[in-house]
Amino acid sequence: MTDRAKTPERVRALLSAPANVALHGSPGSGKSWISDRVIHLLEDAGQPVIRVDLSTTSSGKDVLAELLVGLNCTDVRAHTDTGSIREVWRSVRTCLMQSDRHFVVLLDQFDRVVHFDDAVDFLLLLRELVHRPESLRCTALIVSRRSLQSIETKVSGISTLASVCYTQYLGSLAANDLDDLGPGASGLTDAERTDCLRWSGGHPSLAKYWLTTRPDLSPDPSGDMERAKIALRVLDHLADLRLIDAAAQYVLGPIVDDLMFERQELELLGIVPEQVNHVKDRGEEETPISLSEQQIFRDALRHRTWSMNPWGLLGLAEVRLRGVIDSTLRDVYGEEWEHQVAKKHPAVKKALADAHAKQARDTKMFARQAPWLSYTYPGDLWDIVQVEWSAFVGLFSTKDKAHWRSVMTGLAQYRAPLAHGRPEVLGEAQRAQCRLFAEEIIERIDQYEHARLTPSL
Repeated sequence: MTDRAKTPERVRALLSAPANVALHGSPGSGKSWISDRVIHLLEDAGQPVIRVDLSTTSSGKDVLAELLVGLNCTDVRAHTDTGSIREVWRSVRTCLMQSDRHFVVLLDQFDRVVHFDDAVDFLLLLRELVHRPESLRCTALIVSRRSLQSIETKVSGISTLASVCYTQYLGSLAANDLDDLGPGASGLTDAERTDCLRWSGGHPSLAKYWLTTRPDLSPDPSGDMERAKIALRVLDHLADLRLIDAAAQYVLGPIVDDLMFERQELELLGIVPEQVNHVKDRGEEETPISLSEQQIFRDALRHRTWSMNPWGLLGLAEVRLRGVIDSTLRDVYGEEWEHQVAKKHPAVKKALADAHAKQARDTKMFARQAPWLSYTYPGDLWDIVQVEWSAFVGLFSTKDKAHWRSVMTGLAQYRAPLAHGRPEVLGEAQRAQCRLFAEEIIERIDQYEHARLTPSL
């Protein structure tokens, strides 16, 4: 549980130290409120603040140009469309070096960076501006839903900006934080404050809704709809952070993995309550509140993670892969493409014969059969793909053939124990690798099919 009343001052002190701060929280967690308070504290102390909302920009160059405006820079050339992002960055750096003041740059909605065409250059150049605040006299407050590490990794595969920032998470509210949400908190009894926190799971957006509508006094189904909407938004956020499986284990059980770091993140985000010993160490008497206590949130999480076992994901990858193989080779050879491909490789010929035998068995036992490709395994599918590699180059263009061979053979190795109810024979690392392989295949097929369906501009 975070103390919201102390958070703005803590962030201000870090920025003035000087140091950089990354402020993270789920949708509706109060990031804007905290950052506004920080701005007021800094300005009251006479420290200049430049705020840029990245949701209103379309590139890293635009962000740097906004910084130039905030710095009152007279370098007009840097504002023109002909200048490169590095030229604009040099102008920003020159202005900072020439100034005798310490500037704080607030970059709101930083998640937007992943959509910038120049995101890689921007992240590198931004780090160069803020990673030595003692010399360049510039610190940054970066506000985002996702962590800097996940944003940078998505853009460039590595994370360096996150290493020069202190991280502040926004989690559940405490009873004394309700007064900052509006006049509705005035005159509440201690019992009513507790009811508000329990109903909202400590989530600021829901707590404000409770204070405004008082569902305890005037029950209405729309309140549950609001809680369901927030639950889904928070789960999307956890999925972006790759914390959805960890949340399912701690909220729904059973806990089968050692997830100490993930548990701490979930506590800081207000998803699960802090452990009792942590609260006692700080001398707090209040029982921690979290979203995990809401039945609506638990139901939404249970629905989202029904296939948390890798087999569900691997099975989906198989089905999707069979579908794209069939549609691709139909375009090349026609309806009965399998006979053409079987002539080229004995492994494919054997897979086709085995599939026909299983079709006959199903017809005899159940009076119906599935398409022959439904009786194949990941190893069979890879045999087909490599025989007809030229037809699948577009699908697998993101990596080389050797990489996709390792992915397919990996899935083939893990399939048997998962499909036959023996997941315990796989270690934690193998289960994680299986999920990564399956997710990579599904994501690549999604991208490929979207590109085929979307007309080029």
